[in-house]
Amino acid sequence: MSAPFPRTSHALRAALEAWGFRPRRRHGQNFLTDANAVDAIVRDAEVGSGDHVVEVGTGPGLLTHALCEAGASVVSFDIDPDIQGLARSLRAWPERVTFETMDVLAGKHALAERFRACFQAEHDVKLVSNLPYSAATPILMGVLALPRPPARLVVMVQEEVGEKLLAGPGTHIYGAPSVHVGLKATGRILRRFGPQVFWPRPKVRSVLLELTPVLPALLEEDEHVPFGAFVTALFTRRRKVMSTALRAACPDLGADDARAALRAQGLDPKVRCEALAPETLMELWRSLRR
Repeated sequence: MSAPFPRTSHALRAALEAWGFRPRRRHGQNFLTDANAVDAIVRDAEVGSGDHVVEVGTGPGLLTHALCEAGASVVSFDIDPDIQGLARSLRAWPERVTFETMDVLAGKHALAERFRACFQAEHDVKLVSNLPYSAATPILMGVLALPRPPARLVVMVQEEVGEKLLAGPGTHIYGAPSVHVGLKATGRILRRFGPQVFWPRPKVRSVLLELTPVLPALLEEDEHVPFGAFVTALFTRRRKVMSTALRAACPDLGADDARAALRAQGLDPKVRCEALAPETLMELWRSLRR
C-alpha cells in the first residue's frame, strides 16, 4: 500500500528537500503548498468525476492530486522534469492522470502543438492551474485564441495580472491584455490569496481568476495575431491621441486619413485608446483592413 500524498506544507517541504530540489526563478516557480487553498480551487472550478482537466505547472503535485481525488482525468504539464519527477513519485497515479514534461509555449504568440491538442477533443475541457508567474499572460492569451478553447479557465495568477486582465476602459490599468480578454471571455476574481499559501513565498499577492470564453468567438482564428499587434502598437502610445497613435500602428496612414478613419467610426480623433472599449477597437481595426 502506497503512502498517503503529503498534503501539509511541512510534509511537502520535507519531500522537496529530500528530493534535493531548489526552486528555479527562471521558471517562475512558486509552488502551492496549502491544501485548503488547493481544495478551494477544485471546488470553485466545480471539478468532478468524469471531467477532463488540463493543468499547467504540475509543481510538487498538490493540485494535481486534488483534481485526481475529485475524479477528473488530468493532463498535467510542467517545463521542469525535476519537479515533475518528484510529483510522479509521491503517489501511485491512476491511468486517467498523465504528465507531460515540456514548455506549453512554442513562442511569444504560439502554443506548443501537444498542448493545443488537449483542447481539440469532442468533450469539454477545463483549464485549472497555478500558472507560472512568468508565463501566465501569454498562456492565457494563447488558450483564449484557440478555435475550441476550454469551457472554463480557473487559474491562479498574480493579483496585478488578474486585475489588469479584467480591467475596463477608462481605468489606468486597462491595456492590450484587457482588450484581448474583453473580446474573448467574461471573467471575475473568485478568491484572493496571500503569499503564505506558496513556497517559496512570493513578494506579491495572488488571485484565483475565472474566465469563460465567449462563443461564438468575436475574432476569427486568423485575426488574433494581427489584431494583437495593432492593439499593442496603440497601447505603447496610450498617452497619445488616437489620430497620432493610429498612424504609428498603421504607418501607411497619413494624418488626414487617420482622422477620417476615426470619424467614420464615430470617434473623436483626440480620444485616447485607453478610453475605447474592446469591441470599438476591433471594429476600427476591421474598417482599416477593409
